[in-house]
Amino acid sequence: MKFVFTLAILALAFACVFAVGDECDPDGNGKPVCTSANVGQPSRNFWDPTAYWLCVSAGAEAELRRCPSSSLYDSATQACIPASSWVWTPPCPEE
Repeated sequence: MKFVFTLAILALAFACVFAVGDECDPDGNGKPVCTSANVGQPSRNFWDPTAYWLCVSAGAEAELRRCPSSSLYDSATQACIPASSWVWTPPCPEE
């Protein structure tokens, strides 16, 4: 029983370390892992400003959604805005 408990604690610690390390990869596409915390919240696609990611349910793959014609996804407002108003920002926060 102690072995199983120890193994569970180590697995949780391992998952936490790698989840925090993967949080923002500027070389990745920004596709989130869908959890109950981010269902329904759009996420920036790092490679394509005409699209964004949307989690429709926890545990599912994030879906790629397209902005309407002549608009781009703005991560500050979490919405598609007119392309003429869009300004590029770094995909990951500065450390």
